[in-house]
Amino acid sequence: MNFSFMARRWVLSCCVLLFFSSAAAAEWEHYGLPIPASQRRMPFSVKPIHPPQKAPAASPQAKKLEKHRIAQRKTIANLLRRYNKKLDKQAALKYAEYILQACEKYQQDPFVVAAMIVHESSARCNAVSRGGDYGLMQVRWRVHRKSITKKYPHIKNAKGILDPKYNVLVGTEILARYCSSAPDLKEGLMRYSAGNRKLAEKVFAARKGLQSAYQEHLKTL
Repeated sequence: MNFSFMARRWVLSCCVLLFFSSAAAAEWEHYGLPIPASQRRMPFSVKPIHPPQKAPAASPQAKKLEKHRIAQRKTIANLLRRYNKKLDKQAALKYAEYILQACEKYQQDPFVVAAMIVHESSARCNAVSRGGDYGLMQVRWRVHRKSITKKYPHIKNAKGILDPKYNVLVGTEILARYCSSAPDLKEGLMRYSAGNRKLAEKVFAARKGLQSAYQEHLKTL
């Protein structure tokens, strides 16, 4: 007896059993007798189809915050491209978003971080100084290697810190630590840059220009 014949026989048996079960149930109903549990048919129910719900409209406050973020992102991206002519628009906007995210996490001024980047590395993600400073924010690998590898295990060596996203994240965290122990922002910037007072002054001047450009961008949104 082959498998195909057995399969057909099994299907036929199931159909016959189903037919007689339904007939028996109908017979019990005809004479007004209670239907045994084994003969009861499960009720068939159809779930109602609900129309797709529209996403709730953004609140006025949320819209206002989004406008400010767009203006900040555009302002920072324009500054980065001004210092690095080879940086395309999409990459500049991506770097700007990394800056905003890092500054939100560590409670820093994104315009300060953006100004540091253009004066530290000219917004070049692969910049490496003779002293061993890496990436957009010129992170000092020799000084911060242990803390970096402990918090970010996937960063195994100095090349790993060249990744723009993590370079900005690590650099902003380091800046936040220096600023938290410094009497003011200028001193925090000087500690970050190993006492470079001129760099701190340039960052302050650039931040002022960014704030003005930011207000102009807001007017267009």
